[in-house]
Amino acid sequence: MQDYQFDLVRIFWGDQPPLFLLEIVFRTIILFVFFIGLLRVVGQRGTGQFTIFEFAMIIVLGSAAGDPMFQPDVPLLHAMLVITLVVLMHQLISHINRRFRKVQKLTEGKLIKIVEDGELCPEGAQKTMLSMDEIYMELRKSGARYLEEIELAYFETDGTVSVLKHEKKKSSEPRTPLWLKPIPRD
Repeated sequence: MQDYQFDLVRIFWGDQPPLFLLEIVFRTIILFVFFIGLLRVVGQRGTGQFTIFEFAMIIVLGSAAGDPMFQPDVPLLHAMLVITLVVLMHQLISHINRRFRKVQKLTEGKLIKIVEDGELCPEGAQKTMLSMDEIYMELRKSGARYLEEIELAYFETDGTVSVLKHEKKKSSEPRTPLWLKPIPRD
């Protein structure tokens, strides 16, 4: 550590020759095309909201693809093998999830009921780790104006909220709009 020098040229440019920048471009293009092609072959579904399992897979894939793009001592074939194995393991676990419900609950979680018949389910709301303001925001996004008009609402495994409304239920009780709901205190 005594030989250390604060060297801005080394920090920004590195110790590689200038031609290595062209190699970085080449490595990045090869891995990107390979990864997209692999996902097309295995038929990856849309990328709306990710489950925790899919999010973890993306982090692992990013790490596997990132290093070989700019590390000259990491061969592209090694990264391609890791990427292929991770995608194939994802496909295998997805297949197992479709066949065995218990494994699916373990890898993807389960949905949580947050509203039932116009009443907030406090234990479900607490399990979501969302604040009450966030829960009400998600309910409003569904078009609900009053809690009483919601028959069921679930916090889905992908982090979204699904809302099923009552069919034109008339209520003589005074209703408080969702944006004015008091936050329950313990």
